[in-house]
Amino acid sequence: MPFGPSGSRPFPFDYRKTLNKVFILVGILIIVYAVLWILAELKLIPLIVYALFPQFVLLLVGIFIFYQAYSRRNLY
Repeated sequence: MPFGPSGSRPFPFDYRKTLNKVFILVGILIIVYAVLWILAELKLIPLIVYALFPQFVLLLVGIFIFYQAYSRRNLY
C-alpha cells in the first residue's frame, strides 16, 4: 500500500520549496565562482582566494543542509 492510513504519502516533505532553494544556492555559487575566476585571471585578487573557493562551497552546502534539517525538525 503506497499511501498511509490517512491517504497521505509516507514522506510529507515539500520538495518544491527545497528544490527551489537548492537551485538558488547553486546559482549563487556559480556566479560567485565566475566572479572569482575573472578577478583571479585579471590578477586583481590573489590566486589563493580562487584556490580556496571549493572549501567555501563545502562550508556553504553544509550550512544549507544543517539549516534545512534544523528548520524542519518540528514541522512533521
